[in-house]
Amino acid sequence: MRTIKSWASITALIVAFGFLAACANHPLNMSTAEWEALTPSQQHEARLAQAAQDTAAQERRATQAAAEIAEQERQEALRRNAPYGGVVQCTISDAQASFGNNKWRAAQDVGVELHSSEADRDVRLTRQDKSGAAYLQMGFDGLNVKVCSSYGRDCDVLAGTESQFRRGLSKRIAIKKTVEGKLTCSFPRRW
Repeated sequence: MRTIKSWASITALIVAFGFLAACANHPLNMSTAEWEALTPSQQHEARLAQAAQDTAAQERRATQAAAEIAEQERQEALRRNAPYGGVVQCTISDAQASFGNNKWRAAQDVGVELHSSEADRDVRLTRQDKSGAAYLQMGFDGLNVKVCSSYGRDCDVLAGTESQFRRGLSKRIAIKKTVEGKLTCSFPRRW
């Protein structure tokens, strides 16, 4: 019995490797027929061209990642060095969000710190019970905290004075097909 199971496992493994070998990609997305029609010299040139494309793509990704990190560091420095009232800290709690297929599920609480120059910062809401995410955009202009759907079509606004934000301000938000919950914002304490 054990031998039959081992034999079946080995056969399945051989078939899987056969499928992988059949699906092997050739350089420059050539089909097997195109690849086999090339001379060995042309195949070598195709491999070199593919390597050059791969290197260029890797360099673009590295440059993009470096730019994103630099922007994130710039935003963090803006928030850290902002004058009083230039930054607001907000939480979205007790939230229900649409996580696809128009099914509303409980979302984990999320906190975000916004600088008055941030008009449409992306914020990710995560499901409480499973993996999955819904996306929002948030902005702050000094007196208004705006929470919008990911495309900015539907929004809700928490408006307050400096005095109100100093004490902390809350509002139930409801953004069509995106999120419903409690938005609480206040100015951070600076020691």
